[in-house]
Amino acid sequence: MKFKAVLFDLGSTLIEYENQDWPMLGKMGVAAGYPLIKKMFPHLPGVEQFGETFYKYLREILDGRDNHSEIEFYDTCGRIFSYMGLSMDDGIIEKFVDKYYQPVTEQITLIPGAVEILDKIKGHGLPIGLVSNSIFPEKFHRAEMERFGLLEYFDFTVFSSAVGIRKPSKEIFDMALKKADVKSSQAIFIGDRFDSDIAGAQNAGITAVWKNRHERENPDNVKPDYSIMNLKELKSIIIQ
Repeated sequence: MKFKAVLFDLGSTLIEYENQDWPMLGKMGVAAGYPLIKKMFPHLPGVEQFGETFYKYLREILDGRDNHSEIEFYDTCGRIFSYMGLSMDDGIIEKFVDKYYQPVTEQITLIPGAVEILDKIKGHGLPIGLVSNSIFPEKFHRAEMERFGLLEYFDFTVFSSAVGIRKPSKEIFDMALKKADVKSSQAIFIGDRFDSDIAGAQNAGITAVWKNRHERENPDNVKPDYSIMNLKELKSIIIQ
């Protein structure tokens, strides 16, 4: 076979996280976590004002990243609460993040054909890895992968929140290549975003497959090596 390792993105490639828009999910998350913080700090303003302040600081932190660095949401919430003058221990922050994330994980769905194509690839003895951008803790996503029957097929996962580096950095792809013990020319990566996934993989010397998602913009006219409409098309590309 041409390829000796297969690497996947997660969101909108294997699991759909955008069944609702992110601003709405963020509001729902703040509303879910707010009572926990309000109980500790009765003087807090209402949930809407609290949410506006929370997101003001979150946007500043996100905008302050360079192109390749990643934040981790437990640490980030700790910083935000500190900026808001709220002093709390890590246990409360973890409980808030758990509440905040609940609306996100409740609306995710499995991409059709995900389990089937992973099973075919694994059946041919190819190592399978994940390279995913997320600010949320790795344990959330691994639990979701297990919930949908995906995790058992993966030899390793690399989440940006865990390593502090995000796609399109060549470094995060190199981490995956090292774990797979293959050269870049021997690997293929499947993702849905032109900038982070396709351009990032190609910059690392990896063959890149774009999983078509019509809403994705391609302002830099990035050209994937392959384009697919559904995951079952990977069989002819990878296994041949």
